[in-house]
Amino acid sequence: MAQINFYNLRQESEGDRALFACRLAEKALSLGHRVCLFAGSEARARDVDSLLWSFSTTSFIPHDILLGDKPSTERVCIAAESLPKNCDDVVINLSSDALADFDHIARVNEIIIQEPSALEQARTRFRHYQQAGTRPEMIKL
Repeated sequence: MAQINFYNLRQESEGDRALFACRLAEKALSLGHRVCLFAGSEARARDVDSLLWSFSTTSFIPHDILLGDKPSTERVCIAAESLPKNCDDVVINLSSDALADFDHIARVNEIIIQEPSALEQARTRFRHYQQAGTRPEMIKL
């Protein structure tokens, strides 16, 4: 069963959420994991792609952008609208919806910002994972 982590940020902007996702991906990669940032849309995938190029002045994360469901050849990928078949280690969900099919994934990371509509979406995702039989962990930052 997947481990579900909700990272509760103090910030309110989507930009802060995306920046934290890049840092989380960098940390997971440094620990030897394969990482998929699930964007939920092509526009958000392109934004995350740009951020991965520039979020750190001291490092770079090699990555693929996947616009279909083909598997990634890199250890980090950004999936626009569907998760690739080989995405089974760490998924960082940047979409507003919970992952529907996550049984085959080792760890799902959700990031919460303090904007009212984003908070409501996070509550819905939390309930979804609970109803699926998992025990999501809340991590306050």
